Amino acid sequence: MRRERIPLVAVAWLAALVPALAANLAYLISAYAELVPWCVPYLEGCTSVSRAARHGVAAPVFKALMLPYCVVLATFWWLAARWLGAVRPERRRTQRALPMLGLVAAIATATYALALGVDGELYQWLRRYGINLSFALTVLAELLLAAALVNEPRVPRSLRRAMIGLCLAMLMLGLASLPLQYLVADRHAALNAIEWTYSLLMLAFFPLVGAAWRRTPAQP
Repeated sequence: MRRERIPLVAVAWLAALVPALAANLAYLISAYAELVPWCVPYLEGCTSVSRAARHGVAAPVFKALMLPYCVVLATFWWLAARWLGAVRPERRRTQRALPMLGLVAAIATATYALALGVDGELYQWLRRYGINLSFALTVLAELLLAAALVNEPRVPRSLRRAMIGLCLAMLMLGLASLPLQYLVADRHAALNAIEWTYSLLMLAFFPLVGAAWRRTPAQP
């Protein structure tokens, strides 16, 4: 039984590690090439993810990681829906919603990645709305899954609390960003730091689901 779960757990970890590697590697490459400043972007916000991955060698490296990741993302939510159907079969609406949210989020992520580094108003629009849609739908899917598992005794309480905690942290961070950008001296740096931190919280959700998969007897 444990062997059957390994692929599911692997997909969960890939969904977290690949985009984290892509963003941080792109930043390091761009900083080394002096295209962006050196800093701790999660705290100082000296650059955005998009700017770090837009020019030079960082752009193809970022795309080479993010485009296959889109398949991983869609696969993760498809597997999550099947697993939810096994542990909480009464949550049919959530089961139907997760694969669709994951697919659209994957397409939006691919659109964003492909538009990076291409000049023009259309591509700027595609980048902006692609990443916003990707983040919004991924977080919505995480909220739905966390809510569906909140009373599931087969998932350890610590994991359920961690999932809910991440969702609440993202919600509070998103709400805090609205007034914060007008209360700090460098508005762009504050928003960049929030973007980096928010993405990290969002990705941390995936390994928690992988751990829940490992600990439940139900198989998708």
